[in-house]
Amino acid sequence: MKANILLILSDQQRADTLGFSGKTGCRTPNLDRLAADGISFDRAITPGPLCGPARACIFTGKYAHQARGVLLEDNLGVRTKEELPLNVLRDMMINDSSLREEPLLTGLLKEAGYHNAYAGKWHLGNDIIGSWFDEYWGHNNAQYVRWCQDSGLPDGWPLNDSAVRTHRVPHMSIPTTKVNEIRPEHGNDAWITDIALRFLGARPKDKPFFVVCGFNGPHPPFKIPEPYFSMYDPDGIAEPPNFEPSNWEPACKAQSFYRLLWRDHGEHWESWQKSHAVYWGFVSYIDDQVGRIVEYLRREGELDNTWIIYASDHGEMLGQHGLWHKMQAYEESLRVPLIIRPPGGAKGIRTDALASLIDIPSSILSAVGIQIPEVYEGIDLLPALDNGGRLNRRTHVYSEQAPLGAFHKEVDWRLVTDNRFKYVWNNGDREELYDLQEDPFEIRNLADAKGDLLKGLRACLQNWMIETDDPLLQAFKAQGEASSTESH
Repeated sequence: MKANILLILSDQQRADTLGFSGKTGCRTPNLDRLAADGISFDRAITPGPLCGPARACIFTGKYAHQARGVLLEDNLGVRTKEELPLNVLRDMMINDSSLREEPLLTGLLKEAGYHNAYAGKWHLGNDIIGSWFDEYWGHNNAQYVRWCQDSGLPDGWPLNDSAVRTHRVPHMSIPTTKVNEIRPEHGNDAWITDIALRFLGARPKDKPFFVVCGFNGPHPPFKIPEPYFSMYDPDGIAEPPNFEPSNWEPACKAQSFYRLLWRDHGEHWESWQKSHAVYWGFVSYIDDQVGRIVEYLRREGELDNTWIIYASDHGEMLGQHGLWHKMQAYEESLRVPLIIRPPGGAKGIRTDALASLIDIPSSILSAVGIQIPEVYEGIDLLPALDNGGRLNRRTHVYSEQAPLGAFHKEVDWRLVTDNRFKYVWNNGDREELYDLQEDPFEIRNLADAKGDLLKGLRACLQNWMIETDDPLLQAFKAQGEASSTESH
């Protein structure tokens, strides 16, 4: 029988929270073991640092501006369909869309005999998940709230607590920390793990499985149960060099909704230390749930016949650059965990190879011998397992984002990086260029000082926009021509 596939997705997890990376004090022993038995792409990026767009890329193999979707109910309460540009209505660039792409990934797996199941956060439209998976549960947060009620438990869903949501509109989560009175085994992500384990236990034994476990954590609010809430000492977490806003940032950042939330929480590092500490505790909570699933596979004798992929949809700013949440082109929001453990394990490989979440569906199909569809934009990452972490087919990776609405007060951006230099085009705003080797915290914007380098990266980004039929191509060209004229 063909090898099984287990895809585990956390939500809003920074790459620097992986214990084996040694970049922070966060401990992730179960993820460390996966990496030791496989490969970690330490410089992987998200193709769009927002839940819906990133997940659209993971499951369709297309960039968010290519994937078709429809606008669902406006959960933000500040936007109407008429206010949205046509390209945003058409694409998966917003966070309240339902995917309208053919379910190629699971369709091809099903044709090859796989049983497809999904546990937990989906975020691509509850109305269409049944066309992608044979069975699914936990994709609607109301299901967890009802389970808590039926079990005689307190409401463990943090977003139902107004104390951890902003008074501003929209009432999104804030960095405030609070102990969740529910026991760890009853928390939302433990509940999602239980669903995944139930699917694994009840699966057809004559078929290989493709199971996705989509956690909600460590996405804020930071309302988590003990002992995770107090697991890390906030006083020992040092202020990062880029905590405060830069003088060279795009003008829109000063007006950003996420800058307002940063100021609300506190413009001094002491206000953010506990938020970082509880965020780390949240990651450790997720890590323990991963351990439960891996241990189940071990007990059932399936671990050595299962591909395990662990990733997160995007990172979290956590106050750095004077910003809260995600949707930013900065490293804290852009870089994500990406670990692949092959059946039977492998010698642990750490690589800085250019990798993106958009490569996940190509790699899944390659792993089980299914031809990769031509429409997929990602590449197969598995050759890096045999090549000591090297990938020779790529020189740059890309990312993109659109504002959530008028309230957001930011602009569309597009990004290209070769992992040394990173260029960001901010639509109608200041360009950004960073040397990630010399300036990993992105404090010095070099856009005005590196003419030839900037020109080359602009050309690279423009070629990508042409190849992917980016609706902002003409705006990019027009602003590039204007910049060229000004420079002469």
